[in-house]
Order: sequence, then C-alpha cells, then structure tokens
Amino acid sequence: MKFIVTGSTGFIGSEVLNQCLRNPSITSIVALCRRLLPDKMSNNPKLNILVKKDFNSYSDDDIKELSGADACIWCMGTTAGDKALEIDYPLAFANAFSTTLAESQKKFRYLHLSGCMTERDQSRPLWFAGNMRKLKGQTEVNMLSFADKEETEGLWETVIVKAPFVIEKDITSPRDAFGWIMGNKRCIQVDELAAAMIDVALNGSKDDTLSDAEALVALGRAVLERAK
Repeated sequence: MKFIVTGSTGFIGSEVLNQCLRNPSITSIVALCRRLLPDKMSNNPKLNILVKKDFNSYSDDDIKELSGADACIWCMGTTAGDKALEIDYPLAFANAFSTTLAESQKKFRYLHLSGCMTERDQSRPLWFAGNMRKLKGQTEVNMLSFADKEETEGLWETVIVKAPFVIEKDITSPRDAFGWIMGNKRCIQVDELAAAMIDVALNGSKDDTLSDAEALVALGRAVLERAK
C-alpha cells in the first residue's frame, strides 16, 4: 500500500513515519515536508520526500507523486490557532488529491490527527483556548464532508482521531509523568497512538471519529504486540 504522511518532523508525525517504514504492508510512502529529513530516514527505499514551501498549492508534478495513494495520515498541527495550518492546508491537499480519484478509482482513506478538546460547534462559547479548539473542530467538519462531495465519487473516507494527552514512549520528563498519572482514559504513548492510526489507515474503522482514549490505547498496544 502507498501512504502519504504529513508532519513527519514533529513529535507524533515522526513516530508515524518511522512505524510506516517498518510496516511490511506499506510498500511506498510520500512524506510531505517543509524540509529534508535526516539521511538515516531519507535513504530508505520505501520513502519519497516531497519538500513543499507552500502547502496551499500543488503542482502537476506534486499531484503525480501523490496519485495512487491508498491512505494519508495527516499529523500537521499546532496549538497556536494558526488558520492556514489548521484549515487551509488540509483543504488544499484534499482539493488537489481528490482530482486523482476519478482516474485511479481506488478507495482513499484520510486520517486526520486532531485533539480531544476540539469543538465542531462554532457558536459554542469556550472559556479555554477557544480559537484553537474551534479551528481544529472546523477542520474536522471540513474533512469529514469530503466523503460526501460529488467529485470524490464515494472513494474518499475520512477518519478523525481525537487524540488525548500524548507522552513519550518512556517517561523521561515531568510532563510524561503527569500524563502517566492521568491513566489510559486521558493519556496515550506516542508509539501506541501511531500504531493505532496506522492500523486504522490500513484496515479502516466502523466510526468516522475515534475519541475513546482507552480504545486507542488498547488498539495501539495490540498492534505493537503483534509486531514484536
């Protein structure tokens, strides 16, 4: 299978990319990046790095590189409430990639990494980080709607992953310790989250929104155990 991964220089996206590279079911990966990746990673024959300065625009060559993909795991995000990054970039990707579906006639699965506190209702008053939470919530609505657009011909599937508090694989900081204390209902290790998302990208989900932290932890742990 051919995967597209974004945010691969970030905390979660880098773990997703590393696990994709090790997964035998994934034969080809296109990493959408702002800059080149380390040689240890970029030299992997499964990986093509598409360096982009502008994520609002996709050239014909870009679309050719992306076409034929079976899934995308979108890990690009921020807590700063950046509209371009949160809303514009995913939409630009979806509008560009959806033009390839008519020719490929392949089912395409899009996983969007979001957060547990996002808010889709834009009229709801929020007392904490309201702008960021609503931006992410609007993106969830936007990307879910792509499954119903006429131009996607029923070939586009969106799954939103509303991740809980994410910590390192090993507890190495007070932040990680705090997350571990919260337990599986509110916290997940980065390797568990990455494993769960890759499994859903490969095999699908009965739900279009995954927000149960305990279920994500359980799935991630099961996938990691099978991979041993």
